[in-house]
Amino acid sequence: MSKATKGYKREQGLTTAQLNAIDLLVTGKTDQEVANIIEVNRVTVTKWRNYDISFQAELNKRRKEIWGASIDKLRALVPKAMERLEKEVDGENGWKVALEVIKFAGIESKYIREIGHDEADEILTELAEKKMNQELFSMTSDYSKKQILEEYRGKLEAEI
Repeated sequence: MSKATKGYKREQGLTTAQLNAIDLLVTGKTDQEVANIIEVNRVTVTKWRNYDISFQAELNKRRKEIWGASIDKLRALVPKAMERLEKEVDGENGWKVALEVIKFAGIESKYIREIGHDEADEILTELAEKKMNQELFSMTSDYSKKQILEEYRGKLEAEI
């Protein structure tokens, strides 16, 4: 087994190298930096990210955890920010602050588009397209899922 795939073969779960790679990727390290630290080829890390479904799922899970914690910190700042904005709106350049608040809140034409169509035919067309996409998705058989999985495994294990 080449150094590029050292420790990769597994019966189930992720290898220690893969878990370490995920820890590093979520901190913002590049594939090359991760590869250097865990002592694998950069191509190996790239293949894990692009073709290893278990690796992708765990990486996404960790990113969501980190993102959730960051969002909680941001939410905690909102009451203080609102108090400050209220004071600034009443200040000398209050109109500028008020304008920025309106822009930030997104009160613009995009909300009119988000309301939905105003023609019955357009609503019907959108519903038909959604239904068709759902049916096509549900028609994906276990066989075709297996084909996709095998294709990804082949790309992951191919030697470059």
